[in-house]
Amino acid sequence: MRSQVGLLSLLGLLGLIATVDAQTPANMAFDGTYRVVSTAKVNQTYLSKGGRALPCVDRTPGPLTIVNGHAKYTTETGIELLGAAAPNGELDLRPMDPHAGAGLGRPFGLRTKAAIDSTGTVHARQSGFSCSYDFVWRKQ
Repeated sequence: MRSQVGLLSLLGLLGLIATVDAQTPANMAFDGTYRVVSTAKVNQTYLSKGGRALPCVDRTPGPLTIVNGHAKYTTETGIELLGAAAPNGELDLRPMDPHAGAGLGRPFGLRTKAAIDSTGTVHARQSGFSCSYDFVWRKQ
């Protein structure tokens, strides 16, 4: 009985190691630096706290970098967003500092959802409390 439990434990451990080993290269397959190739405003205006329609300005983010499956980029306004690359190429990035934008007097809510395709192109939507943007990065 002891030998069977020991054998099952060993098999379980080997299976766990194989699973971790199999997942690591998939996440790291997206590692690299991605340069911005296009930006576009999703909405042209937004409503201020006072109810006035204000224009959304053009924005260009910094490069997107992925290292060991961890993704990050910095917005034009200096806010660093972090996330992880899923094995299927999906990204969900949020501000590194959860209080970023707190001085604006409202919840910040900045978030970027993206997907990396087979050509090394990232299509992303950055959404915030006012303006949203579509960004495209391409792997160098």
